[in-house]
Amino acid sequence: MRNTIKGSLLHWGKNTGLFALCDTLTRRGLRILCYHGTALSEEHQFLPKLFMSPETFEARLRILADRRHPVLSLADALHGLRTGDLPSRAVVITIDDGFYGTYRLAWPMLQRYGFPATIYSTSYYSVKEHPVFGLVVEYMLWKTHKTSLQLDKLELGLPLQGQVILTDPRERKRLATLIDEHGDTKCTEDERVAIMQRLGQLLDIDYAALAASRMLSLMTLNELHELALAGADIQAHTHRHRFPIEERAARRELDDNRRALEPALGRRLEHFCYPNGEWLEEQWPWLEDEGMLSATTCERGFNYPLTPRFALRRLLDGEHLGEIEFEAELSGYLELLRRFRTSLRGLEQSRPWRQSRPR
Repeated sequence: MRNTIKGSLLHWGKNTGLFALCDTLTRRGLRILCYHGTALSEEHQFLPKLFMSPETFEARLRILADRRHPVLSLADALHGLRTGDLPSRAVVITIDDGFYGTYRLAWPMLQRYGFPATIYSTSYYSVKEHPVFGLVVEYMLWKTHKTSLQLDKLELGLPLQGQVILTDPRERKRLATLIDEHGDTKCTEDERVAIMQRLGQLLDIDYAALAASRMLSLMTLNELHELALAGADIQAHTHRHRFPIEERAARRELDDNRRALEPALGRRLEHFCYPNGEWLEEQWPWLEDEGMLSATTCERGFNYPLTPRFALRRLLDGEHLGEIEFEAELSGYLELLRRFRTSLRGLEQSRPWRQSRPR
């Protein structure tokens, strides 16, 4: 019911010209779009916030073209934002993580439309050339036709005993998190591969075929090199998809990311994206010291000259968003609604407390 009401309100806003009005009112705001994986198979059904079907992604590009949004490189857009020369309604396209689907599907579509894009690449799995462990575990638990799993058969010593009901999404997620944490903290890469193979056997899923499909894999260093030669802007996203709050560990992530990617790219990485959108203002001096020029978050909104360059806002897009919701974000309609709600909350909090009348 709630989604139906929201959709009706958005269509009303578009049909009455409010989208067009908001587009004009927010024309000075830089819109940075955020994408992740482009689905080779059914990934967009498995995790619709992380993956998008190629048909939906191309439809988004068509909207940008039809509405004549200037699509700029990240560097050009940030320069224009700083100097005041940013074109009206400017857009930057960013793609996180560096999934193989970006190489195979998204980049060719971007080239057909003549749109530049920044790809923030995490590098551990680009070096190892294995599927992403946590995603494979979660996918297998989602995909299997098995209705339960006896945990002792995994032989991992997890702090969870007995049988897990796989038809319960919460139980699946809980188990996937435990296996992911176990693999991340207690296993080598070879041991993680063995866990994926074992889990596949228990769930009747062919791990070898899944790995060969590359649907949950990142680009290799050679593929990143190819994209860079073709004009893609490859930038930093840490090595292991984490940016700790401890300075030494955070700097190591940046250093390892650069050591992996820069030889393949032939240039220095200068722009950064916080993994999982998690960031603290205390991390900004580290980025400054490492020579980073900007950092993008997962905070929703547009960017203006006063927006901190290490806290750039983005509009997160995925298969879970309908076309009308995407248009509402792009036009600034939802941006202005968010500002309005924030203003109302501020007014409410600033009111003096009213004393109750004596009885």
